Amino acid sequence: MTIVEESYLKWGRIMAFSNTVLTPELASLLGGAVGTLLDPKAVVMVGRDYRRDSRMLKRSFSGGLMASGIELIDLRAVPTNVLQFAVRRFGADAGVMITRSHNLAGMVSIKLFDSTGIEYQSKETKNVVEIANNRKIRRVNFTEVGWISLADPMKIYDRALAGFFAESKDIMREVKLRVVIDCACGPMSLIIPDLLNEFGCEVITLNAHRPRHPSILPNPESLLRLRETVGTIGADLGVALDAEGRHAIIIDSQGRIRTAEETASMNLHSRYDPDPNATVVVGTTVHPSVYGDLDKNIIFSGHGEPGALARNVLENRAIYGFNDTGLFILPVFAPGSDGIVASLTVLTLMAREQIKSTDLYRRHQVFPQRIAEVTFPLNRMLGFFSTILNNPPPSYYAIDTFIGIKLITEDNEWIHFYLATELDTLQIEIYNPQSNSLRQGELLDFAKNLVEEYLSSN
Repeated sequence: MTIVEESYLKWGRIMAFSNTVLTPELASLLGGAVGTLLDPKAVVMVGRDYRRDSRMLKRSFSGGLMASGIELIDLRAVPTNVLQFAVRRFGADAGVMITRSHNLAGMVSIKLFDSTGIEYQSKETKNVVEIANNRKIRRVNFTEVGWISLADPMKIYDRALAGFFAESKDIMREVKLRVVIDCACGPMSLIIPDLLNEFGCEVITLNAHRPRHPSILPNPESLLRLRETVGTIGADLGVALDAEGRHAIIIDSQGRIRTAEETASMNLHSRYDPDPNATVVVGTTVHPSVYGDLDKNIIFSGHGEPGALARNVLENRAIYGFNDTGLFILPVFAPGSDGIVASLTVLTLMAREQIKSTDLYRRHQVFPQRIAEVTFPLNRMLGFFSTILNNPPPSYYAIDTFIGIKLITEDNEWIHFYLATELDTLQIEIYNPQSNSLRQGELLDFAKNLVEEYLSSN
């Protein structure tokens, strides 16, 4: 059995089931492979999520790095966006994040970042796997084994955020917004409640604990609970983070789940740069209405390659980058996507304009060409999303939008499945670039058939 066959998967990352395929022995070997590619005495920042197996694998991976002569800075439990921020802020040579998969229980990802804080491309990750597979690992003399030190970047990140939004603090304190935050049982729970409270918000937190039995968050059921909490207490906004802090799902004051495209549009327009030569990087399957009115240099970034959006932002010196998977990149603050920055931007606009989140989002609402709702049991939605993400129909590829799954054709047509406003209801949105009503109907029929086949076969 080779490492490539079991651990290198189609998403361009090192991913495998924890402690069955991705064992401590394999993690150590992969750590040595990463260290072999770096210069001796390079400095690498290493982080993890709260899971016990992530801690186990991080320690093994760190041992492999040290054995190749690498100096380590152990960040312990840290959100991925904070690790990326720290790598760039402190000039580390690389970063490593060991975290759970958003979609598959028991699956662990080892994400690798270069000195800019941007994730390795798939060819670079494949090179790591090949070195490990061939056992061509650099082993240094015992006197040259790497050193390990501890650091906590969370406070620095927290103060950087507070400074970045300093102009908004007084007005937000006057308005006193009520916000519900689902922290997805991730380390961001150590920052976001106190930070929002500093900005005058009344904060209600969900899933802010360290889980003994980790679950996949956010998911349809957790989003429903968040929506119900927003409605019950009359909150101004609901925010569902992922455990890595890179994504944020917004629920407005009327309990409607807003798409990543709508939130990205609001973020982008709030930081509008009048220079027509300014560059914005946009995902290829983002609805054209999000960026169609911008007098900007638009560059499109496709899906499937880790770090592609952030790399395009960096290489083209863009002022902003976003896509429909929920990545929001503001390079002036950090190299990677940051769900907290996206959420604070929304709250800032609400406070400045004295406007409800529902009304604010109406300005940026995206209207797909065809919309349908179908009855679908809430407790089976996550299984449906996982099935079509990991086994998309022929001629389609699938992306995770964090509120659902989008199926996309080679012609950039798409079908978006996600949780609807009504209980036990799945929303289906259809888009066809040519606005062909006949084709839209075909896509909608195909989507309904997929739903029917799944419900009848499971």
